[in-house]
Amino acid sequence: MMLLLIASSAVVSASEQLPAVSNGGYSVEPVHNVGINPMSIKSVYSSITQGVTNWHSKTVSTSITSLNVDLNWGYSSNSLRLKIYSPDGYVFGPYYDNYDGANDGRINLNIINSNGIAKGTWYYEVYGYSVTGTQGYYI
Repeated sequence: MMLLLIASSAVVSASEQLPAVSNGGYSVEPVHNVGINPMSIKSVYSSITQGVTNWHSKTVSTSITSLNVDLNWGYSSNSLRLKIYSPDGYVFGPYYDNYDGANDGRINLNIINSNGIAKGTWYYEVYGYSVTGTQGYYI
């Protein structure tokens, strides 16, 4: 199943990025203020270089209606891209730094579904879209 999902990935420019998606009862909203967020992936530190893809995952095993995904690299001169794959077959993204209206080295969003976020393993694809040297990040 992952091979199929990876094969469907395509590079999309920031100008083609949609401000929000809604499908399968899901909506995606940027987080504009920092505060208490819904369930999110445990913070993992990693690094990335130009053209490289890193994968991270989060298992959802409880009933929740909102999932926070926060990719933070803090250096707006480099650009990372984020795609999210749900266990029930939906692909969210691509998302770029300016998704929330600010170019600040961070993509912070909530995936919301009033019927419930799918239980299972969610995959997070972090891609070094435009990176000089090596860029560290937390997700």
